Amino acid sequence: MHTFNSLNIMIASPEMILFGLIILYLLSSLLIGKKTEDILSRIFLVSLFALGFYLVIESFLNPITQNGFYGMYVIDPLSLFSKGFICITFSIALLYCEQFLVSIKIPRSEFFLLSSFGLLGQFIMMSASHLLTIYLGIELLSLSLISLVALNRESSASIEAAIKFFVLAALASGFLLYGISMIYGATGTFQLAEIADQILSDGANPIIVVFGLVFVVCGLAFKIGAVPFHMWIPDIYQGAVLPSTLLVGSTPKVAAILMTYRVLFEGFYPLMEDWQGMFVILALLSLGLGNLVAVLQKSFKRLMGYSTIGHVGFLVAAIASVDYELTDNPGLEISAVIGLFSYTFIYLLAFLGALGCVLLLAKEERVSTDLISDLKFMFKANPVIAWCMVLFMLSMAGIPPTIGFYAKFAILESMVDSDLVWLAVFAVLLSVVGAFYYLRIVKVILFDGMYVAESVNEVRLSKLSYSLLVLNGSLILIFGLFPDMVFDPVSRLVQLSFY
Repeated sequence: MHTFNSLNIMIASPEMILFGLIILYLLSSLLIGKKTEDILSRIFLVSLFALGFYLVIESFLNPITQNGFYGMYVIDPLSLFSKGFICITFSIALLYCEQFLVSIKIPRSEFFLLSSFGLLGQFIMMSASHLLTIYLGIELLSLSLISLVALNRESSASIEAAIKFFVLAALASGFLLYGISMIYGATGTFQLAEIADQILSDGANPIIVVFGLVFVVCGLAFKIGAVPFHMWIPDIYQGAVLPSTLLVGSTPKVAAILMTYRVLFEGFYPLMEDWQGMFVILALLSLGLGNLVAVLQKSFKRLMGYSTIGHVGFLVAAIASVDYELTDNPGLEISAVIGLFSYTFIYLLAFLGALGCVLLLAKEERVSTDLISDLKFMFKANPVIAWCMVLFMLSMAGIPPTIGFYAKFAILESMVDSDLVWLAVFAVLLSVVGAFYYLRIVKVILFDGMYVAESVNEVRLSKLSYSLLVLNGSLILIFGLFPDMVFDPVSRLVQLSFY
């Protein structure tokens, strides 16, 4: 007999705390009004940062795995750390967005609330071990992001981007639901562990399960942004205002990668040969199209969209590199998973910093939030922030001594170890192409910026924003000099969570 205690409801305490903070912020913003909006928003951001910091510490001090809600929800060290990490970066991202939102007259309270509901959806995605719970988290995230993109009601480009996002997200949800229904029809369950058991015991129709898996992979590939399900990324990045672009392209990637890993390796690992080939194709297409098309871009936001697709190519290649059949060398599969999550966290740091640089300097009219050529005014507007931007670009390009080099190297090594040498060679060649357009931005900022003749007003930032951005840039360099500071903790979290 099921009882309330058997739900083990406390494993969802991070979600409940976050939901409580959102509701408190909503009621306070309605009751207090705009006079104390600055104080209220800062209290909310500090609360999010404190929650994230607590979850990160808890993931190392209390590394246990628990199930709840009758197997629908799971909490483990990696998901707990990921929740804390994205909560911290999310609060920093909102801090970067504050002044820009004021300048374009978008209410901070509306923006913060919508984005926070998206964060709640990400929390659910990372702990879901049931296909319907996964769908619930995805829809909560998608609807929040669509609303964020459409929040700038004065911009026709934002409205157009939101409509495109809505239509394509609905299509992807249809794929996902259709696949889920086929899998349920074949296995009689939505729980990932039970799906794997049914497949292993030959209790499921293999043809129906494989067809359902194809539709599920299509839905997941859309959420990650892999080619050919990438159509929404460049248009949304360019059409949305820069704060929305930052929140669409940053923390959701961590949630989507962890969710995809959990679905594939907990629910469908018996069908690895079937879906591994799909992910190799996704990696090949994403690396090729993302990097080659990015070279042609003149818009900074659109370039970041295509570069994101290129990075997704590395992530799905890492998923394709994990091999459970190599039982005589279990460290091999662990290394691929470590590379996958390390790359995801490092990408989030670099993406957050790059868009944060442009956001914080956007008060100067000449520092455009769109055209790459206008980034030449960044150096005169604020040299320190310009140098931070250079570090973020070098990390995304995978150039030492930044941590981005080691992240790419770890995934390339896992591809070689899994006999995907040809894919590793292809990834290296496309990384050279990627380095070209990242170094073009560095050239515009430094060489064009140092000798620009036009006068640019110096942009002064708040001490908090300035310190956080400099810290962000410093971490990219420090982790590059001491990469074990990233890979050792991630290795421990992965082994405690999945092995």
